[in-house]
Amino acid sequence: MTGVLGTELNRPDAVAKATGRARYTEDIRPDGLLHCAVVRSPLASARIRSVDTVAALSAPGVVRVLTADDLPDRRWGGVLHDQPVLAREVTRFAGEPVALVVAEGKANADRAAALVGLDLVPLPAAVTLTDALRADAWQVHAGQPNPLPPSRIRRGDVDASLRDAAFTVTTRIESHRVHQAYLEPRATLAELDPDGGLVVTTTSQDPFTVRKGLAALLDRPMSEITVRVPALGGGFGGKLHLGLAPLAAVAALATGRPVRVVCSREEDLRAGNPRENSMVELTSAVDADGRLLARRATVYLDSGAYAFDTPTIASIAALLGTGPYRIDAVDLSAAAVATNTCPTGSFRGPSGPQLVYAVEAHMDEIAAAVGLDPVEVRRRNLLRSGDRGPNGELIPDVSIAECLDIASTRLARWRSDAPPLPEGRRRGYGLACAWWVTSGSPASATVTMNEDGTATVATGGTEIGTGAVVVGVAAVVADELGIPLSQVTVRSGGTDAPYDAGSKGSRTLYGIGNAAVSAAREVARQLREEAAERLEAAPDDLILTDGRVEVRGLPDSAIPLAEIATGALNRTGPLVGSGRFKAARAPLAGSTLDGMRFDVFNEATFHCHAAEIELDPETGRIEVLRYLAVHDIGTVLNPEGARGQVEGGVVQGLGYALSEVLDVAADGTVRNADLVDYRLPTVADIPRDIETVFLPGHPGPSGPHGAKGVGEAPVIVPAAAVGAALRDILGALPGALPLDPIRVAAFLDHLEKGSAR
Repeated sequence: MTGVLGTELNRPDAVAKATGRARYTEDIRPDGLLHCAVVRSPLASARIRSVDTVAALSAPGVVRVLTADDLPDRRWGGVLHDQPVLAREVTRFAGEPVALVVAEGKANADRAAALVGLDLVPLPAAVTLTDALRADAWQVHAGQPNPLPPSRIRRGDVDASLRDAAFTVTTRIESHRVHQAYLEPRATLAELDPDGGLVVTTTSQDPFTVRKGLAALLDRPMSEITVRVPALGGGFGGKLHLGLAPLAAVAALATGRPVRVVCSREEDLRAGNPRENSMVELTSAVDADGRLLARRATVYLDSGAYAFDTPTIASIAALLGTGPYRIDAVDLSAAAVATNTCPTGSFRGPSGPQLVYAVEAHMDEIAAAVGLDPVEVRRRNLLRSGDRGPNGELIPDVSIAECLDIASTRLARWRSDAPPLPEGRRRGYGLACAWWVTSGSPASATVTMNEDGTATVATGGTEIGTGAVVVGVAAVVADELGIPLSQVTVRSGGTDAPYDAGSKGSRTLYGIGNAAVSAAREVARQLREEAAERLEAAPDDLILTDGRVEVRGLPDSAIPLAEIATGALNRTGPLVGSGRFKAARAPLAGSTLDGMRFDVFNEATFHCHAAEIELDPETGRIEVLRYLAVHDIGTVLNPEGARGQVEGGVVQGLGYALSEVLDVAADGTVRNADLVDYRLPTVADIPRDIETVFLPGHPGPSGPHGAKGVGEAPVIVPAAAVGAALRDILGALPGALPLDPIRVAAFLDHLEKGSAR
């Protein structure tokens, strides 16, 4: 790294977003724009007897009303193509699209949508995981068992270890649904270009997946579909799928005019794709010294009515079943399960909060069973450099012990310097360890050196608010070319640019950054070759610095980059480099993997969080006072951006732990589909002190300049850290999340009655 990376970097998109000049999907209003309202099923499971569109068609401003009968019988999805654009014959969740009303003006569309008559015959439903897993369960998809084939990792003889162990400990945890609660609702604009091509502007983290899905649904070549992403108001995984694109596309093709579909906040909460609720059971064999011998994990993730990417998330859950601990014998199984509820899907750190909470609660129960300090039990079992993960992947550089040491030392200090307790309050201290994956999916980029000495980077990657694209990618290019960050412009977010697998999986800067570094190095090579003859030096003796090319050690020899680029344009052609990246496949050994759609950690990252909490026993309310997040994310290229990712992730994780619940009723409907009753944390709820520590000395071998992923890990640990602190107070934990006042108060009552007996 030179002078750009590792410093505090300004965001070039900050002013436009702060002043309202940034253009989002809803801000784009082409001539002839029509608005589309979605008619949704009120029932979780029903047979569609008829859809009456007569009244809606005659309503003011209505241009078309579409039902499944107007569309080809094709399905879409992530892992499975199981979801129709509009419900056909049956509805499988409350909120499923049944009809589209396309009209002049949004108000006309909304009024006409209320006139569509749905004649639905209620059917049985499997709403909860427990319902769906029964032997006689209602099948969400007729003829198909609700549980999909599991992702499974096996190694060693688990049964023998459990039979012979000094201790056998079992932990069962249930978790809840939470919504991504992005600021900008999902929206899509679809229109036809003069040549008949389909142009889709949408709120997407992954425009190339949208293009591929639409091409299959509409039976069109991908070359005839363009997907564009303007400014994006957050995603957190909730905008990784096709979303509203199929609805807008079929409406635009049916009318021949631009059509926009926008979710209301209520629709987003009722019919988005939230984090899945889950059931986790862990059983471990432990020797007399507290060392783990074997583990069996059984995980069920509620995929809702359609699979989306939950089967892939199940693979990640299986990988996380051991936590960052050495266990010789494992049998880790995780399965997606269909229910008659809104489909779930990716949410920052998919399956992470559930599995980290369960694993760390399990470690605390093991410590209690063996009679050891929880930190000591962890320390005795941590992975070490050169160990293999549960999947058989070699982990060459393991830093979790250093993370644990920092966090445990801080907890001891907090205990010693804690102020007196307020009357009636109880204080607790806890920590949790975790590791996380970095997706190695493909990326590409081009870099062009302009005649004025500035550079332009083009990538299909989407800037979703993290700064990874507009700052991180720009910074690695500036560093390679020896120019200020302000002289690099990034053109991103759409299929007009080079391919990218999407802003997800802690891989945005890891993937696009690697591709951009390769492209920039190609441009740097061209610059040195162009300048070599003029400077009478070998290209390898030239360096790029301060916007110039100079002979190493001879700063007076410098030629401005602008001069070189201008000369090259007329002599050999423009200075353009392209780069591509796909993480090398990690070799696996010693484990048997079945149904693993995501089976490697790539650049494993390590993390330990610590929390100091106060509990009000009267109300069950937990207040987090101080919080420490220790992260090994390799080389930190943008310290301010990385800290923002950690702090935001901690707050999001605390919301998951303490207040957020997407409340699904017994009939499959969502009872709190607004941001009043869906309890997001506010500034009044977060700790007064969130400290972030980035562990030095562990660069990643394959990331740009040694960087590893940072986006997801901060959100997966807070629930476990708070749970450990609550156990420090109570000696036990509720068997289900969240740790909200109602649940904690009920658990306190249970403990008091138990002790009274």
